[in-house]
Amino acid sequence: MYEQYLAYHHIPCGAVLNRIMTKEHFTQRELALRSEIPYQRINDFIANRRRISPENSLRLEKVLGIDYQCFFYQIQTNHDIFIATTHLQEQLHPDKSKYRETLFWDTDFGTLDWQRNSEWIIKRVFEYGNQNEIDETIRYYGKNLIVNVLKSIKDSWNSENRNNNLKKYLGYEFEN
Repeated sequence: MYEQYLAYHHIPCGAVLNRIMTKEHFTQRELALRSEIPYQRINDFIANRRRISPENSLRLEKVLGIDYQCFFYQIQTNHDIFIATTHLQEQLHPDKSKYRETLFWDTDFGTLDWQRNSEWIIKRVFEYGNQNEIDETIRYYGKNLIVNVLKSIKDSWNSENRNNNLKKYLGYEFEN
């Protein structure tokens, strides 16, 4: 009946518990009495101040009539994985505050894929970027990748800017 909540990884377990309690017309006190879980603990679960153990998950499921074993524990785990994945994704791009959005005027800055578009981004930054943007790009991608990317560019458009910035910020010059 409530299995659809397992797919909502972005919703914390406490919010799901609160929603189901509301649908089943349970108060926190009534749920506490029937599940033999202290009222304050139920309140902490709903406020996401406390994690639900498998044992407490089983007790809550029994009282609420949920036939999915460790339902709340699974929701909590799914949400934890979602939070960890989101946090990791945030680390997979440079500090965006160091870049002017106008540098990437022809694309949606908020949805830039910093991994897949690394060559294009490095080229753009070394052609049109300021010192902060170039420094952050070097910090994020590393000197070796940047030199290899810029070395592989055959396009002569703005090559003077690219090469000047490469020499200025990385002390590297291409041999003619």
